[in-house]
Amino acid sequence: MTTDTDVLVVGAGPTGLTLACDLRRRGIACTTVDRDTTPHIRSRGKGLQPRSLEVFDDLGIAGAALAAGRTHHHVRLYSGGRLALDLDLPARPPQPGVPYPNLVVLPQWRTEQVLRDRLAALGGTVELGRELVGLHQDADGVTATVVDSGTGATEEIRAAFVVGCDGGSSRVRALTGIAMHGEGHEEHFVLGDVRIEGLPADGSSFAWFDDDGYLAADPLDGSGTWQVQASVRPDAAGNLETASLELFQHLFAGRGFGHVRLHDATWLSDFSPRVGIVDRYRAGRVLLAGDAAHVHSPAGGQGMNTGIQDAYNLGWKLDAVLRGRAGHALLDTYQEERIPVARAVLTSSDLGHSAFFSPHPAMTFLRNRVLVPVLRLAVVRNRLLDGVAELGVGYRDSSLAGEAATGGHTGDGEAAGVVDAVRFRHGPRAGDRAPDAEVCSGNGAPTRLFHLFRGTHSSLLLFGGSAATDAGYRRMAATARRVRAALGDDVRAWIVVPGDRKPQHLDDVDVVLDPDRDAHHRYAAAAEALYLVRPDGYIAFRSRPATAGPVLDHLGSVFRLHAPA
Repeated sequence: MTTDTDVLVVGAGPTGLTLACDLRRRGIACTTVDRDTTPHIRSRGKGLQPRSLEVFDDLGIAGAALAAGRTHHHVRLYSGGRLALDLDLPARPPQPGVPYPNLVVLPQWRTEQVLRDRLAALGGTVELGRELVGLHQDADGVTATVVDSGTGATEEIRAAFVVGCDGGSSRVRALTGIAMHGEGHEEHFVLGDVRIEGLPADGSSFAWFDDDGYLAADPLDGSGTWQVQASVRPDAAGNLETASLELFQHLFAGRGFGHVRLHDATWLSDFSPRVGIVDRYRAGRVLLAGDAAHVHSPAGGQGMNTGIQDAYNLGWKLDAVLRGRAGHALLDTYQEERIPVARAVLTSSDLGHSAFFSPHPAMTFLRNRVLVPVLRLAVVRNRLLDGVAELGVGYRDSSLAGEAATGGHTGDGEAAGVVDAVRFRHGPRAGDRAPDAEVCSGNGAPTRLFHLFRGTHSSLLLFGGSAATDAGYRRMAATARRVRAALGDDVRAWIVVPGDRKPQHLDDVDVVLDPDRDAHHRYAAAAEALYLVRPDGYIAFRSRPATAGPVLDHLGSVFRLHAPA
């Protein structure tokens, strides 16, 4: 039997499910298969970073993730046998431009459940117990051979594209012949999900760093289930103990917590971290995402989140190609943009791993005498949290990022001065994450830019600036009409008006009021400016003034525009 689909997603972890949800909401026929016969119940990657929550907001599931997770953190860190840090880290309130500033602790199985529920609401499913065993691609598509683990039946699935989201031991990667280069760490870890009695049930996390290695326990929910992690070293004969309740019980007792009782393990695992990245993310019509493309230490909580960002970057590009709005060259920008991000994550997580887990005496001294004490400083903690939040990830060097500043005078009485130009130069640039801002709809109802961005479209923001005139608004309305004519439903345009009154003669364009100038400030639009935001929330193009020619020239270099433009 042969089944046809637009995209075959192999692997139903957070990366594959994010991609499937994004494709389904775009109306793309998507088949998702996973070799596991049932959804797993392992905690694994247990932290959603702020940028991933913004992706989930766009997919309509940020609220579900927040409701199921924990944003208030309390950490008790022991170093050399004594309590070195007792930190209460309450959830930070939403910040200007950042609606989700907190790490959310959520076991991976629960994150996947939230995504599966969303996929089901979009009419999609995950076909479990379906293992990929063969791939063959030609000029028109890919033929994937899958085996049903229950019946042994073989099926061929014909797809326009295949995306491997099937983890560090990716079958898609192996069948495609894409090489992964890297090396492993010497440290060995055991981990598991267990029930613990004897530790405070106040949401506190525990970590021990001493001569015997590393041990940690993180509460996963209010039912007494914890994720435990520990480093283990070989004995004199070179043997390593494997994960077991008895081993964890022994490790707790060795830290002076012999009163703690561990029981009812639902998952036990062993692993040695390795660092690796593929030499390319794409081979024709086959692409890789998540751990299939890059693996690294879990230090910093970046792995699952980087995979979610891979999927979010790729989804809208597959959509544009499948609908004939762009050529296959657009898919090359997926690798162009995401490989530098993965390399940076690999470097930072490797440094974090060495700083906190290396048994080398010099690193142990540095950790106990320098790193742990400076964590008492709020400014250091916030810098560390911001560093892994992924809000600073961007694509300034991407071929999809364009800018134009054609001059300071618009010809209708508006002029941008030197100070305005300097502010614009230092504002968010093409390739940067587009910031959120508090605004009002044309009728005065409070809203946010992220609410306007939500969906499958690009967003065109035309800022009036402080010297806006009626003639300027009419010209910006003409720009909005021309861009809409060129992109059709793929773009929504808004004129952003400083103040709380809607100008006249703008009945055929959407207007956003910016009474507190929050949006103008976030986008450095002291004078008239234009920003085009991609479907994945990054700035594709910016210019001043807000004229149509430069942005249409840029769009024409990427997309097949409707004519006339």
